[in-house]
Amino acid sequence: MAEKNSSDVILNMMTKNLDQARGAMTNYLEFISKSMSVVPMGQSSQANALKGYVDRNVQATFDFSQQLLHAKDFQDVVRIQTEFLQTQFRVLTDQAKDVVEMTHPTVIVPSDG
Repeated sequence: MAEKNSSDVILNMMTKNLDQARGAMTNYLEFISKSMSVVPMGQSSQANALKGYVDRNVQATFDFSQQLLHAKDFQDVVRIQTEFLQTQFRVLTDQAKDVVEMTHPTVIVPSDG
């Protein structure tokens, strides 16, 4: 019984720490966003897209951490981590494609006339 109570205490403490870290990261990202808004490039569609990528990636990492806190056993940890890595690989691949498209200069072909 004491073991169950101590594991609950540890889980609660870790959950609280994770929530505090999430809040601190949210504040930091808001600070960066406000700082970027005062520079000319900071309000561009590319900057907004990159900020969105960072926000989503940070959120996914905190969600992953939350899932790990509630893993039942080692197999569950492996499953959660495998799913997270597979998802992040797909997301990062898509984001990289988007960034290449955003930064790729438009080619202007002169007309023959």
